[in-house]
Amino acid sequence: MIRRLAGAALALIALWLLWQGVSAVQLIVSRGSPLDDALLQPPTSLWRIVAAGLAVIGGLLAALNIKGGGWFAVPGAILFAALPGAMAAMGTDSSLWMDEVISGGAMVVLAGALAFVKRS
Repeated sequence: MIRRLAGAALALIALWLLWQGVSAVQLIVSRGSPLDDALLQPPTSLWRIVAAGLAVIGGLLAALNIKGGGWFAVPGAILFAALPGAMAAMGTDSSLWMDEVISGGAMVVLAGALAFVKRS
């Protein structure tokens, strides 16, 4: 039961973060930039979407008690937790990546629960 709750919580957090990433890319594209610029200038947009997508898939698989959920959730959570470090290294203001620190930490804790709690 703990594993299913952790998976559901991880999926919800990651889904929210995925939506934020996709909506930011949509906003940039609607202002006239090409999609590849929106995703790769800087590459943190693509990084965020991929990491959150992996975490959503893993969280949903774990919530549904399907084998392999942790294999998607753990890399997604680790990639998302590393995102603020990449943003800080690029010189981004801390007000833009502090939310990612908190969200990434929560995702790592939940993914850790998926990795270390036995499936029932």
